[in-house]
Amino acid sequence: MAPVEVSATVKATPETIWQTCFDPMKWESWDPDLKEVRDVSGSCEDGTTCVFAMNDGSNIPITLSNVEKNKSLDFKGGILGGVVRAEGKVLISPLDSSTSKIDYSFELLGFVGYIVAMAKKKMVVEGTQGGLDNMVKMSEEAQKK
Repeated sequence: MAPVEVSATVKATPETIWQTCFDPMKWESWDPDLKEVRDVSGSCEDGTTCVFAMNDGSNIPITLSNVEKNKSLDFKGGILGGVVRAEGKVLISPLDSSTSKIDYSFELLGFVGYIVAMAKKKMVVEGTQGGLDNMVKMSEEAQKK
């Protein structure tokens, strides 16, 4: 399955989006598939590791990379020796002084990950879109304060 790619225009600055959704690590506040983030090794920066405790009970060790504050980040992780891997990217681009664009992509990889992605494609798409929708809502509310 190809990555699920979604994007939205947000009435918030990149700084507000970053502070609201990523630093400190606040993933569980916007990702509908995530119960909590555990064992976070630092702030949102290259090499930070954590465990995504998913709503389905699985725990996925994650590493952040290509982190540029207020701009972008990648995350990767896997379980079962890599037969299920998750990869995602977030790109935040300013459009003007008060509006930004968020591009968010997510993909399940690995032999079993591919099978899960195909079998539960609707769930993966809805989870990715739901995450983006929550980022937008939270960031716009924070910008108004």
